Amino acid sequence: MLAILLMAPTTACSAAPRHVQDTRPMIALTFDDGPAQHTDRILDLLERYGGQATFFVVGRSVEEWQETIRRTINLGSEVANHTWLHPDLTDISDQRIRAELQTTSAIIEQITGLPRPPFFRPPFGLTDERVAGIAAELGYAIVTWTLDTRDWEVRNADSVYNIIMNEAEEGSVILMHDTHGTTADAMERVIPELIARGYRLVTVSELLYSLYGELKPGRIYGTYAFP
Repeated sequence: MLAILLMAPTTACSAAPRHVQDTRPMIALTFDDGPAQHTDRILDLLERYGGQATFFVVGRSVEEWQETIRRTINLGSEVANHTWLHPDLTDISDQRIRAELQTTSAIIEQITGLPRPPFFRPPFGLTDERVAGIAAELGYAIVTWTLDTRDWEVRNADSVYNIIMNEAEEGSVILMHDTHGTTADAMERVIPELIARGYRLVTVSELLYSLYGELKPGRIYGTYAFP
C-alpha cells in the first residue's frame, strides 16, 4: 500500500526557513499545467498582496514562458515538476516516467538557475507503487493536494471562490490551474480574502517543511492519491 501523509492542520511546528517569527496559519495555493497566458495575472496578485504559491509546470511549455518562470522565482514563489507531456504515469513505461521527470527538472534548473524542488505532482494525481518506486529512485517525493477546486471543470470564478472560502483551512494544499482565465478571476478575490482572514500564502516547500521537515523520496504528501 502506498504511504500517504495527510496535510492535517498542525501547531506543532509553525516555523519555516523564510518566516521564522511568523506564526500565522499557512495555506499553499498550487497551479497546474502552465505556464500560460493567465500565470502573470496571478503573479501580479501575489506580488500586490504579499503571497507566494507553487506552480507545477508542464516541461514542454516552459521554454516559451521563460520570463514568467524567472518572475515566479524572483517573487518568492516556486516552480515544480508536473512532467513534460502530462501523461498518466501509471500507463507508461518505466523509461518514459524517468524521462518525463528528468527532462522537466533539467529545463526548470536551466531557466531558474536553482536546484529543482525535491518533489513533483503526477498528472491527474494518478500514481501507484511502481511510480512511487521510480520517484524514490530519482529522489522525488510526490505531492498531490487536499482541496480540489475543480476549476478545470466548472470554469466559474464564483464557484472556485466559494469552494476555497468554505473549505480552506490551515495546512490546505489547494489545486487549481493557471491555464484558465476564470481561475485568475477567482484569485482577484481569493488571495486578498485569505490574507484578510489571517492566512499566510506559502509555497508547498515551506508548508511541507513546517509539517514534516525533510521530505522522503517516494512518499505521497496530500490526501488525494490513487492506490
